[in-house]
Amino acid sequence: MKRNLIYGLALLSSITTLVFAANAIEETAAALDEHVVMAPTFEVDPFWPQPLPNHWVLGSVAGLGKGRYT
Repeated sequence: MKRNLIYGLALLSSITTLVFAANAIEETAAALDEHVVMAPTFEVDPFWPQPLPNHWVLGSVAGLGKGRYT
């Protein structure tokens, strides 16, 4: 009987501690939300790239590299 009382009190104190910890975490998260800087958002520009003058063409980037493979 005494063992059940001790286990019950330990369970009750654990639940109480977890409830207080959860409330503290929520308050901290709410305070941090005020100072959060949002990441930039990007939009598609449908008019890019524009045609190049004199009928130039963009080539492959791999064709620009200079290297020696042995």
